[in-house]
Amino acid sequence: MDPTVPVVTSTGPSHPESAVWQCLVRRGMLHSETEGIEHWQLSQESTLEVDARHGVDEAVLVLGGSVRLTTGATEHTLLSGHLALLPHGTHGELHTAQGATVLTIRCLAGPVSSSLPARVPELPSDES
Repeated sequence: MDPTVPVVTSTGPSHPESAVWQCLVRRGMLHSETEGIEHWQLSQESTLEVDARHGVDEAVLVLGGSVRLTTGATEHTLLSGHLALLPHGTHGELHTAQGATVLTIRCLAGPVSSSLPARVPELPSDES
């Protein structure tokens, strides 16, 4: 099974834009508050929604190309190597004119993770 999945991220009057998406990590795969790490290859003139509304904070790392991040009335240009942090409750969109490669990382927000019990990995004990 191919781990990359083409997905439609927005539609326009001329043609649907798409991205190739690959999930790198999902909750339960790590002993942490990480919800997911996803790798996106955005095509030319595409839009990707980033949504940190459901109890998560989201980080967007631009690996290649550039994107325009809009959150409400605010707009920022992110170049390769730039990182944007979207706190819980933020909705935004990434727009790219020439295509870009982006990594998104979602972690539980502070108020959510602080209410969880301590999670310490158990180490095997010596039975000698």
